[in-house]
Amino acid sequence: MLKKKTAVLFVEPDGTSTKRMQVPTFVVTHWKKVLCSFITLTAITVLSVVYVVKQRTSEKYIEVYDQKIDKLKAENRLLELDEFNNQLTTEEIKKSFNSIDSAIDRINQKMKKRGLKEIKMNPNMGGPVEKGEDDLVELSVFYKKQLEDLESKLDGLPLGRPHHGRVTSSYGYRRNPFTNRGREMHSGVDLKGRTGDPVKATAKGKVTFAGWKGAYGYVVMVKHKNGYETRYAHLTRTRVKKGQAVEAGDIVGLLGSTGRSTGPHLHYEVLLHNRKLNPSKYFSL
Repeated sequence: MLKKKTAVLFVEPDGTSTKRMQVPTFVVTHWKKVLCSFITLTAITVLSVVYVVKQRTSEKYIEVYDQKIDKLKAENRLLELDEFNNQLTTEEIKKSFNSIDSAIDRINQKMKKRGLKEIKMNPNMGGPVEKGEDDLVELSVFYKKQLEDLESKLDGLPLGRPHHGRVTSSYGYRRNPFTNRGREMHSGVDLKGRTGDPVKATAKGKVTFAGWKGAYGYVVMVKHKNGYETRYAHLTRTRVKKGQAVEAGDIVGLLGSTGRSTGPHLHYEVLLHNRKLNPSKYFSL
């Protein structure tokens, strides 16, 4: 079909021939169809190129936008994480200071049982926290440890009074209470009371003796930490047994006048490594 040729003569406006060309007869016969096909093919090609360019451009923009969105999401996650960490730190601080408050409450309960004044925090303390100061959590842990150490020491230290009665005979040399003559060493403190009044331990410890012991009458002896020992003498009866653990404020016996006694009172002694001390020095902190 394309082998059959037709001569096409190109003529100038003045009628002179300029150029002669052989083209397939099919093209000459069906030139309208060929032209339409060419135009259609050209249009399809142009549209295809435009579509491909637009698609690639869209993909590029989408990729850029996706990267920006991913970056914003990452920054948002970091902000959420920072907020979570701040909340966590706040909770840790609250827990730390709550534990300090709990420790102070426990210590105050023990002070109360011994008849001592409670520890109170100064309400006028405060101020801004300067940059460079220790971390609040670490600081609260430090104070908590200090309070725990204080609580442990208080547990074994014979503080306070075993009975609320007034002192009728102090520690040291005194006149013989039976003859009112001569001088004798009084190794404890006498506290006046009524028969049957409760007598309380002044520190945490273990009972090493509970029963009758000569001039002491009925007596309770308690061993504490750090070499301390307390003795509660002239009791009308004991309320604990040998080997029993006691806490500060526990009732160890009832006040009486047994043994070498002139009337109802408590004879109270404090010893450190078997050396007798003045108990009145331990009546307050």
